Amino acid sequence: MHCWNGLSRAQQARLIEHGNLPWGFVPQGECQRPAECEITTQHDQAPGPRFYCLPCALLYVAALLHGSAIRGPAA
Repeated sequence: MHCWNGLSRAQQARLIEHGNLPWGFVPQGECQRPAECEITTQHDQAPGPRFYCLPCALLYVAALLHGSAIRGPAA
């Protein structure tokens, strides 16, 4: 499984809206690491967990603590 940040915004939106990605998709995001942990917060606008590699997870949680995390499909 790929890190959430390894998916493009369009891929993230499809995953949230349809619950899947097309067979044989190629990740088009910035992160190339595999997912290692899951993060769900009470403030997520979209349902379901997001899976991150550890470096991206730490950055996301730090952004949440500072109030600058993006919420919604691109989070």
